[in-house]
Amino acid sequence: MEKLSISKQKLLTALAYLLATEPVENIKVSELISKADVSRSTFYRVFETKESFFQWVLDHYMEGLSGAAKYSASSPRKFYQHYFGYIYDNAIYFKTFNNSYVWPRFHYELSQIGIDDYQKFIYRQTNDSTLSNVLSHYVVNAHIGVVMAWLGETPIQSPDKIAELVTAMTSSVFASQGLDLADVFPYRN
Repeated sequence: MEKLSISKQKLLTALAYLLATEPVENIKVSELISKADVSRSTFYRVFETKESFFQWVLDHYMEGLSGAAKYSASSPRKFYQHYFGYIYDNAIYFKTFNNSYVWPRFHYELSQIGIDDYQKFIYRQTNDSTLSNVLSHYVVNAHIGVVMAWLGETPIQSPDKIAELVTAMTSSVFASQGLDLADVFPYRN
């Protein structure tokens, strides 16, 4: 993940603060730069428009999520704890990505992070392209649904609890196809 400049760090912090009180669609650049204590010229030197800033925010957190998806863990549950921990730590952004028209590609990008990897690892175990395609789409889209429901809770449960549930549900789905999640799981130590 890119090392952030102080200005970008301040803008992300300001955005998180503003998102706690208003929808992203209502946030103005003037509010953002005022809260971030960043000059207008600095903002526009880095970002052409407010929309390009929002796209950068999405790209930044999706890159972080992609990195979390490549975490090497000793078990699927440990992997899911790490993965959901990243989402939990950045919940304000992921809630906003999910509930805003500003990021129309969010769901597609979110699903692509997992589908490609699961397909490869399931195919490696089964040599069945149909099963690997269907099962990877099913599992990843179920995970997305769980994440969106989880982020909608008040208060949000711990990432450990969600990791426990997702591990159990995913293990059951894999077992229904004669597969062991621990054998198929992509990032084992």
